[in-house]
Parts: sequence; C-alpha cells; structure tokens
Amino acid sequence: MNPLICEWDTAQLLIFSDNSIPLIYYSHITSIIIFLCLFGLTFLQLKNWPKTAFRIMALSYSLWLFCDLVLWANDKIPHVMFFWTVINLVEPIIFIAAATFFYLFAEKRTINGLKAAHKWLIFGLVLPTLIMAPIGLSTVGFDMTSCDRNVYEGIAAYYNYFIEALCIIFIVAKTAIILGSKKYIGDRLKLSLIAVGMFLLLSAFLMANFFGTFLDQYDISQYGHIAVPVFAIFLAYITIRYQTFEPRILLIDTLVTSVIVLILSLFFAREEGYQIFITTLTLLLAVPMGYVLVTSIRKEVRTRKQIQSLADNLEQTNVYLGEANEKLKSLDKLKTEFLSLASHQLRSPLTAIKGYTSMLLEGSFGAVKPEQKEAIDRVFQSSTHLAKVVEDLLNVSKIEQGGLKYQMTQFDLEKAVKDLATDLSVTAQKKGLALNFETDSKPPYTINGDMEKLRQVILNIIDNAIKYTQEGSITVKLLHSGAGMIRIDVTDTGMGISPEEKEKLFQKFSRGEGGKLNTSGSGLGLYLAKQITEAHGGHIAIDSPGLGKGSTFSIELKEN
Repeated sequence: MNPLICEWDTAQLLIFSDNSIPLIYYSHITSIIIFLCLFGLTFLQLKNWPKTAFRIMALSYSLWLFCDLVLWANDKIPHVMFFWTVINLVEPIIFIAAATFFYLFAEKRTINGLKAAHKWLIFGLVLPTLIMAPIGLSTVGFDMTSCDRNVYEGIAAYYNYFIEALCIIFIVAKTAIILGSKKYIGDRLKLSLIAVGMFLLLSAFLMANFFGTFLDQYDISQYGHIAVPVFAIFLAYITIRYQTFEPRILLIDTLVTSVIVLILSLFFAREEGYQIFITTLTLLLAVPMGYVLVTSIRKEVRTRKQIQSLADNLEQTNVYLGEANEKLKSLDKLKTEFLSLASHQLRSPLTAIKGYTSMLLEGSFGAVKPEQKEAIDRVFQSSTHLAKVVEDLLNVSKIEQGGLKYQMTQFDLEKAVKDLATDLSVTAQKKGLALNFETDSKPPYTINGDMEKLRQVILNIIDNAIKYTQEGSITVKLLHSGAGMIRIDVTDTGMGISPEEKEKLFQKFSRGEGGKLNTSGSGLGLYLAKQITEAHGGHIAIDSPGLGKGSTFSIELKEN
C-alpha cells in the first residue's frame, strides 16, 4: 500500500489533518469540551453527588474521543495500533462508571459507601479488558489492503459490547425499580431525567460503534455522540434545580475561563482577521462578565455593611441588655431581702397576737362574753392565717437566697401522712366531706428527708383539696410507684383544673380559678411544695379530667 496513492495528509498535533471528515471535529471536540466542563462542575459544592464515579466517566469519555480523533487523522501504523488499543481499554470503563454513577446518585452514596461485593463485581467486569488489552486480544492486526487504516479487533471488542449492553440493561432495570418504589418517591423526576440522559448517551454510543464495526462503515459511529448535549442539558438542569450551589458562580467561572482561552489564542493567531475576530469575541464575553462581577461585588459590599451594622447594633443591644439584667438582678435581690426582713419583722407581733388571743379564748384573763369570744376567735383565725402567709413569704425568700436549710432524717412516711389525714379529717367533716386514708399494703414506707418541711407540703395539698371541694370525698393514698419511689396521691371530687391552669399552677402567686372560691390563699403554697419536693429529689404533679371533674395531686419521693 503506497502512501502516495492513498494521499494521506500528515497529522498535526496527532488529531488535525484532511484525512478526517468535518463531522468528526464537531462531534468529538464539542463532546470533549462538554465533558470537561461537566468534570469541572464536580468541584463545586454539590450534595448527594458521587463525584469520583462521574469524574472517571467524564475523563474516560474525553480520552476515548481524543483517541478516536487520532485514529481518523493519523497515518502512522504504531499510532493507530496504540490508540485503538486504548479505545478498547477505556470504552467499557465509560459504561461501568456511568452505571455506577447512576446507582450511587439514586442511593445517595459515594464510592466509599459501596458494599465490598459491589466493588468486587465492578473489578470483575473491568478485569478481562485490563488483561486482554496488553496481551494482544484487543487489536490483533493492521489492515494493509486499504487506505482506511483500520485494525483487526480481537475478542476484547466483543466483550466490551457485552459489558456495555449489560450496563444499559442495569440502568433500565434500576429506573423501573425507582418508578415502582415508594423509597424514591421524592426523587423520581430528578432520577428519571438522569436515567433518560444516560440511556440516550450510552445506547447511542453503543449502537453507533457496533453497527459501524459490523458494517465496516465507521462514519456511522460519529452519530453516536449526538446525545452528549442532551445528556449535558439534563444534568445541568437537575444540578441547578436540585443541588445547592449558586449558578452565578458557575457563569462567572465559565466566562473567565473562556476569556483566558481567547486571550491565549491570540499568540497563535497570525492573520489580522483572526485577531480581530478573537478580540471582538473576547470583548463580548468580558462585558457581561464584568457586569456580573461588578454587580456581585457591589451587592456583597452592601450586604457586608448591613451585616456589620446589624452586628454593631446587636453588640450595643447586648450591652444594654446586660446592664438591664444587672439592674433586674439587683432589684430582685432587694425584693428578696425586703420580703425576708418584712417577714421577720411581722413574725414577732403576730406571735404575740396569736398568743394573747389564745389566752383570752381560754379564759386566762377572766371570763369572756359569748359575743366577745366570737370577735376574739376571728382575730385568732386571721392572725393564724396571716402568720402562715408570712411563713410562706419567709420560706420563698430563703429559697431564692439559697438559705433554706433541710434537716434530713429517716422517718416513716406512712405515720406522718396518716396523722395529717386524721388531723384534717375534722376540718373535712365540718364541710360534710369524707377524708379517707389508704395504702397499697406494701410497707415499709421509709424515706430520708426533712420531716417538718415534707409535712408542710402534704398538709398544703390535703388542705387545698378540702378548700376547693364542696361535696363528695377526698382520698389520700400511699403506694410504691416503682423504680425506688413512694407516691402520695391526694384525689378529690372538687372543682377540677383546666389544662391552661396546669401550666402555671406551681408558679409564685398563681391561684387559678380556685382563687375565686377561696380568697384566703397567698398563691405560694404549691410553689413552695414544688421547691421542697424537688430539693428532696422527688417531683410533684397534677392530673385533672377538667373543670368540675376533680383532680389528683401526686407527690413522689425517693424510698430509703
């Protein structure tokens, strides 16, 4: 075969010569540029992108296209044999990487997240190609009988077609699973677009190559790359639509890269017409890029100034809030000290009033007329109530100052509760109420705590049940609630409590609807009960079906 007869044109830079049909440069160079741009896209901050698999696919496809350009343009037998072997080596890698990318994208994984079995499967599919290429089963000879510079392909080429068809079948099957499974219901559109793009790209590539080889018409293979722009459009759409990155950044990166390439091309443009064309194109690209950059910078500067202004205002506000908080703490401390001082000052005269009125009622100063006795008894009851309010205020101030002391001793809770129920049953009977005491018959009921303060808590709960129950009964039950806890349930048939009141019932000076029925309370009893109970490592709670349906107060304490 004489090169002069074939009229081969010597290839420049391996890929440029008159031997190639014009369609090749359009289909190949355009596709290379698209895939290199998609490769660059993977360096953006994209979520749920299996970047490694896609990079392998993009680089393998770009390498295949470059090698195919060499085969069309080059007339040197060693070059043709080498690059044809490389083509057969990377072609199945394109398909396997594409199928892996689709699987990982659908499952929201990376290559590192693949199971060991999947990795071995991929390696097993690639291994025969890796073995056959260097031992001559990929390209077995060169056709010296024609000017087409073709190579005789070995078994590796047909194995590649099998792998490529297998990958396409896998993508179709995986798509069917996606469409039929609820697992992917939120991602079906996104995955369907990728699946369609992948199927068009790979099937067009495979069919064009297969029929080109089978019919010995290699021009057909050039039509296999018409699906590349479609695939790129689908991929770009789902990236912008579903991924988290700023499209403006991609636009700026693309424009900057284009301007740099055009400026560099001026070094190789010798003719004045080409220089004017490149300069004009560079200017057309630089103007929108400059506008976008200037607009973005101005926007960023304004945003930074606004953020700085907000930060300064926030810092100043924090200073004001800090000063206000210190003043509030000071006022709260003064309030607590005032309550403590006032309570101490009130206790002495109240003790004297209670003592003398008690002596008057007992006749220590002589006989008292019935009408006088009634008035003195009212004074005594009022002073007793006032003394309790003062005691509550004093205890609140001690709690807030951290000065409430507890005398912890071991005692029988059953006896303490039973004695209180017995004492208060007289008050209940005066209102026509039945007060019952029950246990779960699982003694002992021993706890470690301040007996007097816990008696105050239980007394307050039972006393409230009597006050806010007009008819019916009150049941005090002692039981083991499990997990080393003893519970006291005080259940009444009284006025009940609304869900809204439950939230604020244990706050200071909160009395709810019950305050309308009994106006003598201070609104501190339940607050103190909660603080004292929690100081013993227990807790207090309330349950009520609603207004008019009674309620149950529960006190849980640690069993000793």
